Amino acid sequence: YTLSILVKILGHARRLPQAFEVVESLSSQNGFRPNVQVYTCLVQACLHNRRLDKALSLHDTMVADAGCAMDEKFYAVLARGCLQMRQPLKAVEVVRAAYQLHGHKLAPSARRDGRAVGVEAKALEEFAAKLQAGGREEQEAWAKLSGELEKSCGVRGSSGYSHGASRDAWCRRLVVGGRGRGSH
Repeated sequence: YTLSILVKILGHARRLPQAFEVVESLSSQNGFRPNVQVYTCLVQACLHNRRLDKALSLHDTMVADAGCAMDEKFYAVLARGCLQMRQPLKAVEVVRAAYQLHGHKLAPSARRDGRAVGVEAKALEEFAAKLQAGGREEQEAWAKLSGELEKSCGVRGSSGYSHGASRDAWCRRLVVGGRGRGSH
């Protein structure tokens, strides 16, 4: 936890290169690999410093590290960061990667048991709302993605949370009922 806090402090101080140096030097000197919390803090530091490209490349670095298990929080932070950087179609790619759907340029990721990691339900809810409130391209991307999530994860209703279901209920079904992990 100390390393995560240090990364957060350096990120907020706009000292991103030092955040990466600290992680690299401490992990190599002490013979450990960064865990998902450290990677998530590095992603947050990248986003705070408006370096979406570096945050996305951390995804691929983390996937390559077989000893580090991705989690829903990591994907939620990355997808929200894409939205904050006004890159909604990159956020679509992040969600696709989290649920192991085709159509993204990120490294393929999976948990050790082969199931998709998914995205925190609240973040997915925010993501859906932002895309649906966006322009035509974002709305079309959401329509396509929600259909694929429905097919892959067993979500009922062709357009996500239509057919009388609330967004909360839809996202819970998506994360809990499908291949992704739930936050229950």
